[in-house]
Amino acid sequence: MIDFFGVTAPQLETFILVMIRVFGMLAVFPIFSAPQVPQHVRFGFGLLISFILFKVVPPIAALPSMYDLVAAVVAQVVLGVIIGFVASLVFVSFQFAGELIDLQIGFAVANVLNPLTQQNVTIIGELELALATLVFLATDSHHLLIQGIAGSFTLVPLPFISLNPRVMWDAVSFLSLALVDVFKIAAPPAGALFLTNVALAFMARVAPQMNVFVVGFPIQIGVGLTVLALSLSLLGVVGPDMFHDVALQMDTVMRGLRM
Repeated sequence: MIDFFGVTAPQLETFILVMIRVFGMLAVFPIFSAPQVPQHVRFGFGLLISFILFKVVPPIAALPSMYDLVAAVVAQVVLGVIIGFVASLVFVSFQFAGELIDLQIGFAVANVLNPLTQQNVTIIGELELALATLVFLATDSHHLLIQGIAGSFTLVPLPFISLNPRVMWDAVSFLSLALVDVFKIAAPPAGALFLTNVALAFMARVAPQMNVFVVGFPIQIGVGLTVLALSLSLLGVVGPDMFHDVALQMDTVMRGLRM
């Protein structure tokens, strides 16, 4: 058996696959993939986790050919992308809820650049995303992601994965749950703004000479921002439950990818 500086070929292949899976997950996981985190910090963090997990992950049998090694590497990348997609749904929910509120208030015409996705987003959408990030870190929910990385090697042993069609349906169901979360977050301001628009519509019918557009715009902004400020505390209540659900969803998907 080939020995590289005291490391056998199966051990070397195991470390490579562990490192690819860890880096693949960190590359798409929320927070860890943010461009605000320096690349050398992300690299060092991923390398540290890889070394730690390499000590506890059982070494695989030597792969018979280079094609099998390439297939195993691709499998780890695919697993990381799928798990990262599921983990990011909750943050997309917060951002989309903010965009719905922006649309109701009238702030949707003003866009800012989101440094996380390098895309133009609305103002309250970016605020909701920032608050979700703070709640995520304050409740130590990022520990669940790290635990998910470590637990993935038990749920989906190296070196290959199974692309079970059930995983696709699980992802679709999780996406539908994310849409439900959107309405939970956006419900108080959006509901108040809907009632405000109904009241303005009645005013327009009762007093046609009044310019509802000029009067309604500042009213919508005032009502929207007031209700939004009052409902922000709810993020600390629903946020941890949503992040806990993400951990369960990651567990479900990884069980579906198991060979």
